[in-house]
Amino acid sequence: MEHIKYQYFINIIRRPLFSILASGILLSLTFPKPHIFYLAWIALIPLFNLSFRESNKKKIFLYYTISGWVFHSLTLNWLIANTFWVGFPAFIGYQILCLGLSIFWGIYGWLIKNTEDKKPIITLLIPPALWVGMEYLHSTLFTGFGWCNLGYSQGPDKILAQIASVGTVPLISFFIVGVNYSISYSLFSQKHRITGLTYGFIFLSLPHIIGWILLSNISAQSHVDKLKIAILQPNFSQEIKFDPFWHQEMVRLTGEFTKVLIKDETIDLIFWPEALIMCDYKEPIITKILQNITTNYNSYLITGSTRLDENGNDFNSCLLISPKGEVVEFYDKVHLAPFGEYLPLSNILPFLRSILPYDVSAGKEQKIFKIKDNVKIGPLICFEVLFSPLALNLKSLGANIIAVMTNLAWFGETNAIEQELEISRMRAIETRLPLVHCTNTGISGFFLPTGEFFSAQTLIGKGKTLKYPPLAIQPQMGIRTRLGEIFEVPIVPNSPNQINSHIDKVPALLGISGLILLSIMCFPIKTTQNFN
Repeated sequence: MEHIKYQYFINIIRRPLFSILASGILLSLTFPKPHIFYLAWIALIPLFNLSFRESNKKKIFLYYTISGWVFHSLTLNWLIANTFWVGFPAFIGYQILCLGLSIFWGIYGWLIKNTEDKKPIITLLIPPALWVGMEYLHSTLFTGFGWCNLGYSQGPDKILAQIASVGTVPLISFFIVGVNYSISYSLFSQKHRITGLTYGFIFLSLPHIIGWILLSNISAQSHVDKLKIAILQPNFSQEIKFDPFWHQEMVRLTGEFTKVLIKDETIDLIFWPEALIMCDYKEPIITKILQNITTNYNSYLITGSTRLDENGNDFNSCLLISPKGEVVEFYDKVHLAPFGEYLPLSNILPFLRSILPYDVSAGKEQKIFKIKDNVKIGPLICFEVLFSPLALNLKSLGANIIAVMTNLAWFGETNAIEQELEISRMRAIETRLPLVHCTNTGISGFFLPTGEFFSAQTLIGKGKTLKYPPLAIQPQMGIRTRLGEIFEVPIVPNSPNQINSHIDKVPALLGISGLILLSIMCFPIKTTQNFN
């Protein structure tokens, strides 16, 4: 009887559907929520083992595509929340996105199937390199959507995460996939089992050794100067933001919340989140509120705002307001969110306008906000935090602090909040700069260049505040809560010409290297010698 049960169990796990679902589900569990990040090191083994057992490449393409669809559908489930705003078309768009990303998985599976019977010394390098190339394409094609890059799941592994500073997030994915494939290869090939296990050990240990060295070096740096900032998380619902009745009131209330938080403190810079000012910021009432805050506290203010220009263009912007109450600089978001701020293919498929009635205009260039001679803030607005090149470009422009202003009230308390926070963590590590994270309803605070996070933990009530220390341990408890915090952020001397200003090229180079190695293995160069 026991033998029959064992055989039944073996038959189940050897079925293609089991492997497909197992990898897709396990990999989704590595992301918030529930963020069981260490599962990433084994999650792809069932899928890789399936491809070793299956000889039909068309089936391999199908298996990988389905597994990718399971993974993306679970990890991006927060997109379903958009059905609340635009109905069933949002669900269709969510599934189209998941399927589009998953087709790359299918192509990836088809490609690596061509390597498994070749020389193991090269074979074991190709799958992780090609995976990085796939993540690079996810992050760049069709405006880019690299939200599900495997490296974003590894924020809790503080040592490993430092690898992002030498090759951005996909480099972390390289080592994760390397471990998964090496273990699968050793299980499949008895002849090369030792080689597979050796590679797996190297893929696991090497990034942790390098990460430990990187972390030790940056932790040893001392920062003398600090910038005293205040972060406000006003917690306005998205319905209120759509209602003109509340546009001025939101600014007034946030001003009152700011006064309650700051009280008698001396603050250098105040942060308000994305899309706080939903009307023309030049309206007299709005101007008066902004002047009142900045002049009374002799502080700069950075706030999210809409901005209309003389040609009628509507921008998602942020403003820098001086201690004199003057708007001295603005930044218009350059990388807009598809289906959220502009509608792709709207000329070809006009019925899609039911999802988004009008487009926001895109800004022309990134900018730096100069606060003091030694303080330059590099702003990123919401969706822009997803892109390493944007953050690294701010550093090359001279920024020594990155500021992310965002509004995720669209998504309630879904896993979008915590996933976006992990993405922000990696931008701090990649740039080796402190990163201020100011949200409307999400998780506010700031990151050190090491990726260590300090969350806002002061609840703001009517005329009073309450320090709530548990938020330091569980920042997610502050989602959809009115709170703020005062921080002293280290001012890191910026060296724009440091090597990590160009690390966003590493994923493309790895992907190309994988293709070259694959081509050499599949189409070896044959030479002939003629003897006279």
